[in-house]
Amino acid sequence: MSTPMTQAVDQFYRRGGFKNCHIFCVVMVTAFMILFPACGKKGPPIPPTFVSPPVVKELQGVLENNIMTLQWPVPEWEEKEDNALAGFYVYQSQIALSDTGCEDCPVRFKKRADVRIVNNKIDRSYAQRLEKGFRYSFKVSAYTDSGYEGETSETVTVDY
Repeated sequence: MSTPMTQAVDQFYRRGGFKNCHIFCVVMVTAFMILFPACGKKGPPIPPTFVSPPVVKELQGVLENNIMTLQWPVPEWEEKEDNALAGFYVYQSQIALSDTGCEDCPVRFKKRADVRIVNNKIDRSYAQRLEKGFRYSFKVSAYTDSGYEGETSETVTVDY
């Protein structure tokens, strides 16, 4: 005696059963493998021999009267013709002391200066006049003449 369920299973196997399902699964997996690796964020092309510019270490700040002077040693860098160290970017953040209540809020930096290396003469300092009532934060990064910028240094912060 056959039930509707056994009749349905019997028809399923007569029509090809799992064979058709396997073919469908193989086609779908192949389609995913072809289509999805092409998705994603594309970045600018980077030469295969690219070496990131060095990180500025030991950034120091000296506040005298109302002038903040930043100084740093020039990091060691193996220069190549097309990738020589060209200078340093100085970044600054300025927040009113009355607004410093949020300790977990991100600090937003703006590029403040470009300290260039001219004729192999390296100026490794930067001075800026400060206004009272602000928290100032500074950091520095090195960049090459081909336009690549390294990671930023540790941050120097002063309340004035």
